[in-house]
Amino acid sequence: MELGGKTSISRALAYRWDLQLYNVDHRTYDHAERLGGHTPDWSRTPEQLADDFVASARRRWPLVLEDLSALPPSPAVIAEGPFLLPELVPEGAQAVFRDPTEARIRATRAERGSLPVIADRDVLLATRIPGLPVDRPLAEMTELVAARFSLDGLPRDADRSAIRRFENDVLARQLRLWPGYGGWPVPFACECETPSCGETVELTLAEYDAASAAGDRLPLRAPRS
Repeated sequence: MELGGKTSISRALAYRWDLQLYNVDHRTYDHAERLGGHTPDWSRTPEQLADDFVASARRRWPLVLEDLSALPPSPAVIAEGPFLLPELVPEGAQAVFRDPTEARIRATRAERGSLPVIADRDVLLATRIPGLPVDRPLAEMTELVAARFSLDGLPRDADRSAIRRFENDVLARQLRLWPGYGGWPVPFACECETPSCGETVELTLAEYDAASAAGDRLPLRAPRS
């Protein structure tokens, strides 16, 4: 369920253990292109929009599996996003779903300037998708989710720079395809080799593309004090 701190928690865990991070939201426009495009009709009722959300998750699921199968077999992957529904996750997979309160949903949607009907839709979805209550600070929720996974025994010999560069390339493609992107800076993952680095670097897409074209990844490394 979205609005429950899922992205912040997933990023914190992936960066702490130097794992691959698969963010479904960063594949939105890539998936739309592969599926032929779909524009939500916000004039529909919250009930209809909730049904549309679930239908969209089912349509995108084969693409999610295709994306995941294309990733290197190691290190492990943390996949996150609102379209990863309990009914779609394979039996036996390690998964945690989060259930924000109605007050949190409405407050977050208001902060983002979302249409009221989107908040109404999300409240309905929260009743349909069971999960851990979002009832404590983010740092505590992160540790609670971490305890649900077997992360400590995972190998730590991954090429961290390559992992984060691929993650950044996916985000850059999302920005290129996003009609509403206005050229503002966004947080890209630091591409340093330091284990467990959780830093990000604020760059515009133009700055990211310039660094990539020049083969200069230094701008993608957070300054060290």
